[in-house]
Amino acid sequence: MLGKKIKSMIKNDRLYAIVRCIKSINDPNYRKLVKGYYEVCDYSSILIEHKGEKYPDKIIYHIGFCIPDNKKTAARDASGLYGLLRKTLLGMSFPDALGMVPVVEWGSKSVYYDSGMDPVTLNVFEYYFEPVAKIRSSEVKDSKNVIDVTAYHYSMVNSFFFMERASDLYASYRIEEQEIERLADLYKKYIHLNDKTKKYIEDQINEILDDESILAVHVRGTDFNLGLKNHPIVITPEEYLETVKQVYADGNYKKIFLATDDINALDLFKREFKDKLLYYKDTFRAESHVGAQVTLNSRPLHHYKLGLEVLRDVFTLAKCDSLVCGLSQVSFAARYVNLAMDRNFNAVVVIDHGVNKESSPEAVKYEK
Repeated sequence: MLGKKIKSMIKNDRLYAIVRCIKSINDPNYRKLVKGYYEVCDYSSILIEHKGEKYPDKIIYHIGFCIPDNKKTAARDASGLYGLLRKTLLGMSFPDALGMVPVVEWGSKSVYYDSGMDPVTLNVFEYYFEPVAKIRSSEVKDSKNVIDVTAYHYSMVNSFFFMERASDLYASYRIEEQEIERLADLYKKYIHLNDKTKKYIEDQINEILDDESILAVHVRGTDFNLGLKNHPIVITPEEYLETVKQVYADGNYKKIFLATDDINALDLFKREFKDKLLYYKDTFRAESHVGAQVTLNSRPLHHYKLGLEVLRDVFTLAKCDSLVCGLSQVSFAARYVNLAMDRNFNAVVVIDHGVNKESSPEAVKYEK
């Protein structure tokens, strides 16, 4: 019998039938009925793979990103940490609604994969976060009933939350308040910093923030300046500065916390605000058109630290009183993390010029 909560979400016969199938997976009569179907089909919108014999009474929903494939390509996935986390959270809607066991795995094709972390864990997600279930990602390959995340699953369930935007959620630079609230709910339920990361971030925030009224600012630069297709139209550091000056003056703030990947933006804000400007001095930043997350450096555990630093930025932004930002996964995260912490920014000022429909000539050269 389906629970009332699940029933209330199901608004078409197709999804209702799928749910009934999933709920009946351990029924021997049902399994006999569909056995032939799965043997002859190469693909199904919901394909339950039988990889091994572990956990026969569970349906594991594997949310895996940046996993090496059989093509053995050396290139890493360039997704930023909060782009990955947003996709992961949206992927959570499916098992959350249907009572499956979610298992998150970010593999070695992530830009944050660091071989120096191999003695700790091979799962990049667990560099920073607690596992979301007692079943570990290393056990998925030996488990009885496994469903892998797909973009189709996103649209099936998230369409009930975001309707016409559901098919565009996989990597969008558009976000509505409704989605911020949904992400905050999922984040609060499933995402928890591991002890090492939690202590580090709490210590760092306590060192840089005090009880004064602080305006948070996020400036996304580097590769955004190229004018990449489907990325936000560039906002110059000077435009960010003019907006921040106005908000800062109108809001009676005492200090500004700046999070940015761009050295030039940091220098501009330092000249303007001097000792009123707070920022992390050890954050790795870039000044070219290459994103900081894909820039190489010789410091120990560089890739791991890149993820740690952007986590620190988001939690610090979320702890401030108000936010000025553009369209970016980091600024989106600051908003839903703030909400998940049972806080609420006094004001959120988003500079939005829209999204590029095509890549600029300079971006095309860079992409080649």
